[in-house]
Amino acid sequence: MAATPGQRWPRFRWFVVAMLAAAAVLNYVDRQTLALMAGTIQGQLRISDVGYATLVNAFLAAYTIGGLISALIVDRLGARRSMVLFVGWWSLASALSGMAGNIWQLAATRFALGIAEAGGWIASPKLVQEWFPNRERALAIGIYSSAAHFGAALAPILVTTLLITVGWRATFVVTGAIGLTWLGVWQIIYRPHRIGPVDMLAMPEQRAGPAPAEWGAVLRTRGVWLIAIGNALTNPVWFFYLFWFPKYLTEERGLTVAEMGRLSWVVYASAGIGSVLGGMVSGALVRRGMRPARARVATMALVAVIAPIGAFNALAPAVWISLALGALVALVHTAWVTNQTALCVDLYPGRHIGKVMAVNGIIGGLATIVTTQLVGALVATMTYRPMFLVIAIAYPLGLLAAFLATTGRSMLDRETAT
Repeated sequence: MAATPGQRWPRFRWFVVAMLAAAAVLNYVDRQTLALMAGTIQGQLRISDVGYATLVNAFLAAYTIGGLISALIVDRLGARRSMVLFVGWWSLASALSGMAGNIWQLAATRFALGIAEAGGWIASPKLVQEWFPNRERALAIGIYSSAAHFGAALAPILVTTLLITVGWRATFVVTGAIGLTWLGVWQIIYRPHRIGPVDMLAMPEQRAGPAPAEWGAVLRTRGVWLIAIGNALTNPVWFFYLFWFPKYLTEERGLTVAEMGRLSWVVYASAGIGSVLGGMVSGALVRRGMRPARARVATMALVAVIAPIGAFNALAPAVWISLALGALVALVHTAWVTNQTALCVDLYPGRHIGKVMAVNGIIGGLATIVTTQLVGALVATMTYRPMFLVIAIAYPLGLLAAFLATTGRSMLDRETAT
């Protein structure tokens, strides 16, 4: 069997994951800017809470569609070139958000942002599968996933500082422009003829042409749908903490924008720790002899036991307790996502990964759109508290779906084994 690129150039695979981590930081900083400046933007553009929910859903709708579009792009261009397109696209969309004059213009730029940001999460696991051996995949996914959440932790400090200093419009432009630096480094360093001996047949994007369509095989695979259902159950929890928790802290708990910026970072930093921790736990189980898919599900079971504790936020405890509970949910959620992504990589062959992740993203995105609109209606008429109760049931039900996804055989399962 021919050596994989990661075996031929073992050090370079860590550059790949480092760049994926940097892209993930940019992804979440650009994603968080609207949530962190929501109050100011709503005031200046006269946008209601229902209108804000519409803006969030513009992003989420595009993010959902983007999963399908991105899978086709990755199949056609390969993961390396696709990352150039996705990062450049979302950076430009973020910068253009600062030029919006009304809710519809802002919704258009957020829609464009969502289309491209989905692509990063389609191309990244494919790159990991190409460059990393099985025992290291969950750790690699955990590293770039954790970077995303450290980006979310950095965003409150960075964005609120820029907001106070230069205003919300310039903040969008500055955060969007940072992506150009990433593009330059990726293009200069990740070039096939500079990685090692000239052996184009060994390069991930050169071993084969565009992946065959074969959507029917993916859509007929029960496990693909079960993993997607698990994502649909848990994804809305994270997006609630991402898009609504900062508003909850300022509107219901009485924090100022500056205080929120100084304190809420702990929630997103915890998410970063959880991503790596989740990869380390399941990786340790694999090294002890457990089958990779079983190791992912075992780690997800631990999450399903811990995550319901976050429902106590519905009781509106002291602010520091609310932050601690939010940090706990963020930590275990990202451990869940790391292992859910690794489960897809473990169960299905490389040429199907983009399609599998697209189905996962579409189903999860649709569920998140529905719940986001419900949150907007609840906030306008009642309170944020009912969403905290969802945490008590989301992960146990998601665990059942993930476990069932690893049982039985399917066309794609047999293909992986051969």
